[in-house]
Amino acid sequence: MELKRSKPHFIGGSAIILLGIVLFTVFDLKFLGMGITFSGLILIFIGIYWATKPATEIPADEMHKRINEKAGINAFWTVMGLMAILGYVNHYSPDLLEIHDVIELAIIVGMFTFIVSRFYYIRRGFS
Repeated sequence: MELKRSKPHFIGGSAIILLGIVLFTVFDLKFLGMGITFSGLILIFIGIYWATKPATEIPADEMHKRINEKAGINAFWTVMGLMAILGYVNHYSPDLLEIHDVIELAIIVGMFTFIVSRFYYIRRGFS
């Protein structure tokens, strides 16, 4: 296990966990504190995963970086278009949508768009 590669994950994850615990206990923001604490735990688990993986299996070449950038751009503009459409829907019928429905829909659409775009660009080959 190479700790050098995952040290930023451990430090960042620990700081995020501490922030979540402070929000949970001191400021009594239970849902936000639990979410931030969970994010810190996920970051630590990612660090453990990358530390146990051999360096030869890590795909850090230029093609994968460009594929991730292009998929991220597609996901961003898809979410922006969705938010614009939902803004018009909310303008013309204000009682139809609630904010938690809109946020949940935007997150789900963004995640699926990123995954599908990344799969498409890996299969197609990025040029």
